[in-house]
Amino acid sequence: MIYVENKNILKSIDTEFVVDFDDENEAEIVYNSISPEIEYEDNDRSKAIISLKDNSIVINIKSKDIVSLRASINSYIRWINLSIKILKI
Repeated sequence: MIYVENKNILKSIDTEFVVDFDDENEAEIVYNSISPEIEYEDNDRSKAIISLKDNSIVINIKSKDIVSLRASINSYIRWINLSIKILKI
């Protein structure tokens, strides 16, 4: 007989993703448009830190589980894509 206990093995998941832009100005505009999202973030399962480095936006996310990590990544990708689309109008 096999017994399985439901234990959360992971305490947290840390990930970093970098979005590169063609130039520093574009990166700064997108950074400024998505950074307020972090200030108003009210989520106890996932926290993010965003920074601007040359022509890249660096997003570090610390999540309690894979579901909240995926949701956070998807949110940032949507916000970045929307900002890029608006820039191209």
